[in-house]
Amino acid sequence: MNEDIRAVSTRRTAFRLSRRDVLRAGGLGALAVAAGAVVPALARTTPRGPRAAAPVVAAAPAGTVYARLAATDGHVLLPGRGSPSVLGPGDVPMGDPVYVFGFVRVPLDVTPDELDVYKGLVQLPAPIIGVDQETELYLTLTNIGLVVRPDLDDSHTVHWHGFPNATAIFDGVPEVSIAVPVGRDFPYYYNPHRAGSFMYHCHFEDVEHVQMGMRGSVLVRPSQDGTSMGGYTRFAYNDGDGSTGFEREFTLHLDEVWTTPHDNLEAIQETIWPDYDADYWTINARSYPDTILKNNDPALPHQPLSSLMQMNGGERALLRFTNLGYEQQSIQIPGIRMTVVGEDAALLRGPGGADLSYDTSTIYIGPGEGRDVLITAPAFDEDAPFETDANNDNARYNIYRLKNRNLHRLTNGGLPGLGGQITELWVYEGTPLDPQAHPNQTYPEFAPAAPYFDPWIV
Repeated sequence: MNEDIRAVSTRRTAFRLSRRDVLRAGGLGALAVAAGAVVPALARTTPRGPRAAAPVVAAAPAGTVYARLAATDGHVLLPGRGSPSVLGPGDVPMGDPVYVFGFVRVPLDVTPDELDVYKGLVQLPAPIIGVDQETELYLTLTNIGLVVRPDLDDSHTVHWHGFPNATAIFDGVPEVSIAVPVGRDFPYYYNPHRAGSFMYHCHFEDVEHVQMGMRGSVLVRPSQDGTSMGGYTRFAYNDGDGSTGFEREFTLHLDEVWTTPHDNLEAIQETIWPDYDADYWTINARSYPDTILKNNDPALPHQPLSSLMQMNGGERALLRFTNLGYEQQSIQIPGIRMTVVGEDAALLRGPGGADLSYDTSTIYIGPGEGRDVLITAPAFDEDAPFETDANNDNARYNIYRLKNRNLHRLTNGGLPGLGGQITELWVYEGTPLDPQAHPNQTYPEFAPAAPYFDPWIV
């Protein structure tokens, strides 16, 4: 795994007046222009940091993380839309890939022009950003422009959803802060004072840009990490008693996709957004059965983050649910109890420290919401159906399905068969799995193809 941006302490028509032209002539466009004219020092410079090939742990100040994202476009694959999981005549994947906007992790300390190699190489979801509480995070956004629609010159922002910024300039809402024009940089600064699971997205023409794919997850590790409480050394929150401890963590970014605006944008057509009618439901930008492919699977070159969960029997896992779709989702894991310990990056504790966590069979999570959920993998049951994993010492494992309880969301564009918002939990016999080196680790996992980085900044 590339370590070039990690340094931690003791971690979008040209020929007619459109709605976009009207917005650009108003507040949104004025602020985008401001990024290049009013505050050139901020919009044109990148915080100094090490080059991609250089180790940064020694170069960056303790407790500081430098990271960089580029905004561009590309395509993703869904079953029936280019994914090899649904084949047509001649065993050729059915349908055309889905056009998207998105972010991609890129090297530090190079000019925007030097990032042309990343044009068209989106990652969906955007890379997981993970930092320690009280860490200073310098996150540079570079708008490198679009490949499929170079006629569009949309600005972009990063909005850390739910984060209390010290000043509005870093909030990413263009009406009150900065929007980044094509060919420019903007360095965001964050100092997270509270732990929990957050999310981030572009806030420029956000109804369109979020649906198009400009979204990702943020996790803030509590200062309590590294201590020993209740048999754990990793925690969801500063609970003081180890009650939110875990051994494995999985970020599960929920969303739904309405392919109509994606296709319309590529075909240079307008979309009537009040007609919103999703036809795919995803976890980490993948739809079942693609959800259970391993990290960086070459079959899904722009969707590198798996939602497959692999655990040894008896282990406890933290499931970090985030929802940046426009619908409420209801998630279950039949056969496994779920304990909600945090909501919207807040520990469920009441006055006087009263424990407000709760057990449930279904997680209800609305648009823009987050849930931190603990599960314990049951012991391997040899009397239940199992599979054998040749990649992990031929260990046997039981399969549990994490799924949306709404059957209408278990489909892939109306195709026959099971699909949509489903992934799997594999519970192994014994302890064949090593401890996680990063969130959502799969066993094994593929190395990303150049020029990509792995889909996590942790």
